[in-house]
Amino acid sequence: MGLYFRLSCVSTRLYGFGADEYGTGKYRASAGEAGAQSQGAGAGSISCGDSRSWREGPAHTEGFTLKPLSPEQCELVSSLSKQLGAIRGIRAVVLGGSHARGRAQPGSDIDLGILYSEAAPFSIQSVRELAEAVNDTAGPVVTNFYEWGPWINGGAWLTIGGQRVDFLYRSLEHVERVIADAEAGRYELHYAQQPPFGFFSGTYLGDIAVCIPLVDPEARLEVLKRRVAAYPEALRRAVVQDYLWSAELGLAAFARKFAARSDAYGTAACLTCAVNQLVLVLFALNRKYLINDKTVLAEVAEFERAPREFGPRVQKTLAHLGASPAELLAAVESVTQLLRETVELTDGLYKPRYTLRK
Repeated sequence: MGLYFRLSCVSTRLYGFGADEYGTGKYRASAGEAGAQSQGAGAGSISCGDSRSWREGPAHTEGFTLKPLSPEQCELVSSLSKQLGAIRGIRAVVLGGSHARGRAQPGSDIDLGILYSEAAPFSIQSVRELAEAVNDTAGPVVTNFYEWGPWINGGAWLTIGGQRVDFLYRSLEHVERVIADAEAGRYELHYAQQPPFGFFSGTYLGDIAVCIPLVDPEARLEVLKRRVAAYPEALRRAVVQDYLWSAELGLAAFARKFAARSDAYGTAACLTCAVNQLVLVLFALNRKYLINDKTVLAEVAEFERAPREFGPRVQKTLAHLGASPAELLAAVESVTQLLRETVELTDGLYKPRYTLRK
């Protein structure tokens, strides 16, 4: 089976170099374009013209239609990437998050991923000194490695000229291990990393797919981008099988019992968990990387394979759970119907592991 648990604290997804999805929204690239997102040597340059296209190093990258960065944001990103790239031990700097995906909103943070090697990491003190020099106020948050957990393994929260900027550390070796696991149909889930559903290791692949390399003198990202250009089929099969079974088990064996006891707390927990599991399955079925929980329902609405009106039905059900057994059981049935429709979309890919007792 594809499920690879670390039992110390397991079960789900998110964050990364900001967050959003490969192949959705205003950022769109074919698998070939994603694989060609090379940046050559040294720091990339940012075009701040009307087209907002990004050109990276000698091998110019085309095809990135981005939500426009303002001239001030372009200048800030260019300056910070150059300063970070000059720090010994920083192997690459990328733009991630909503600005890389074309889903930025007014006030969105700028997310800069800082990639390094575990064998020769950069100096946290050097990053701290840079942060102190550019932040609007004294004492910005700059963490040590792994201070934020095993998946979002450190970073910084800055405000520069009123613009919020996040630095996010990531080990290149860890990224390579996670990609290899995904290619073999293995993944990890870590609830404690962050709300609401934790961290799904497949997010690393999505982060690599969407990020815009700014500094990458060794062209490491070019290689990684080629590996994640297509959603790994082994990971797709594992996620579909594992999560549909988990949703089926949770709804039939747990949610109904909570509902029958008028336990809104337990019922709500089971239903939100099941919906999250269905979301992961729908992303896998459509060969899309899930990166940000805040946009998943909007993204599912764009999918070729998804239950009709999935997002509105989820919102309606969860907004009006009720308190009586009849009301709560009706909510369970609504999510169970979404499960049935999702199973039908798998064209036989999903096989229940056991026959559940009635």
